[in-house]
Amino acid sequence: MAPTTETRRATATRRAVLAGAGTAGLTAFAGCGALNTATTQSDTGSSTITLDFWHVFGDELATTIEQMAADFSAQTDGVSINPVSKTGYRETLNQSLQASRAGDPPGIVQLFEIGTRIALDSNAFTPIDSLLPEDKIDREDFLPSVLNYYRTDGTLNSMPFNSSNTIMLYNKRAFEAAGLDPNAPPTTLAELRTAASTIVSNTQLEYGLTWPNHSWMQIEQQFAKQNQLLVNNDNGRAGRPTETNFDSDAGRAVYQWWTDMANADLYLNPGIEAWDEARQAFLTEQAAMLWDSTSNLVSLVAGAKQRGFELGSAYLPTPTGDNSGVVIGGGSLWVPDALTTAEKQAAGAFIAYLTQPDQQLRWHRNSGYFPVRQSVIDRLTDDGWFDEHPNFRTAFDQLQETTDTPATRGAVMGAFPEVRTINEELSVSIITGDMSVSAGLAEMDTQATSAIQDYTDSIDDSA
Repeated sequence: MAPTTETRRATATRRAVLAGAGTAGLTAFAGCGALNTATTQSDTGSSTITLDFWHVFGDELATTIEQMAADFSAQTDGVSINPVSKTGYRETLNQSLQASRAGDPPGIVQLFEIGTRIALDSNAFTPIDSLLPEDKIDREDFLPSVLNYYRTDGTLNSMPFNSSNTIMLYNKRAFEAAGLDPNAPPTTLAELRTAASTIVSNTQLEYGLTWPNHSWMQIEQQFAKQNQLLVNNDNGRAGRPTETNFDSDAGRAVYQWWTDMANADLYLNPGIEAWDEARQAFLTEQAAMLWDSTSNLVSLVAGAKQRGFELGSAYLPTPTGDNSGVVIGGGSLWVPDALTTAEKQAAGAFIAYLTQPDQQLRWHRNSGYFPVRQSVIDRLTDDGWFDEHPNFRTAFDQLQETTDTPATRGAVMGAFPEVRTINEELSVSIITGDMSVSAGLAEMDTQATSAIQDYTDSIDDSA
């Protein structure tokens, strides 16, 4: 979920966000630019299908994708994959829907997890379940905890590609300096506050904890841990949701703790979806602990080592000690329905290739994202990867100890992009004291429920 995992927050207003990521994506669009798929004739007379693969990564991860696409193209007769790096998740969703409506879709598109309902409502994509070549897929080997978010009514709609969850990272040097056991990090929010207070009182660090103000971390994960639904109707999985549950015992427990941390100057607020700022505060030892996506482990471990301290990792602390688990974030791969049958088969073959153990190993080691197969985890264990990189084990253990419930599968709703924006903006009002916890969460429910209704109305209107 960060710039290597999640897109930065759009600067548009709430209504513009919904229009950009939801309603507008379900209406007709004008034509788009150059072809995103093509069939060319080689000198030998055979046809080659070229598919554009739209993804949101840059830098090293874009290079990894380019290498995997080139390897697949080299070993697959008649198919060429052309990776195209896009600007962000919301833009990629909108542009892929526009291209599909114009009859010119990309071959494969990476969409963020909260775009799932919008993608389904668009009727612009073919479920990946029907496109995977059975001789290349061992369905029993796939991790249900990773696939479950993208399943509806038993059908896998898209293939998880960059899946992550939230863990807590901490500065072992700061723990030792404060007299805390660096191998016994806090497991509850109450213990976290005690540790934060001890560190601030006994070291030069200014804050105990920071994280980017992001709904996925501060409320979606904490609701999953308490087995609390974010929206009704089984988190939108038993029917379209009609209301959110921010103003609940689970929500009040989290926000009262968060407000108390902020009032005591133990929490550093880096800003809304301020991923880089939060990470910088942690690496420069302004804050001793950081909540972050598992997808950023590679760079954070390296950054801590460069600055002379050892990074530790732990499960995301729970509000009460009870722990149902975490909900995944990130993105998945979708295949547009407007493709020809041959193009869909080619797209399915490439996606199946990406799920193969060698590719999953390469993707995980270069990125930190979860593999989708149990056999890959077994290979990593047997190869000593987790012994050399214990912080990656923390993330996997947390994922595999998660109980499968509607809460931990995560919410599915068309207004999700706007609901996240509402949560993040009102969170600021709560922790700065402009609104009480009760009033802020009640307003959060009011605005979010209204956004959900607006989206549902837009679907009914377009039907």
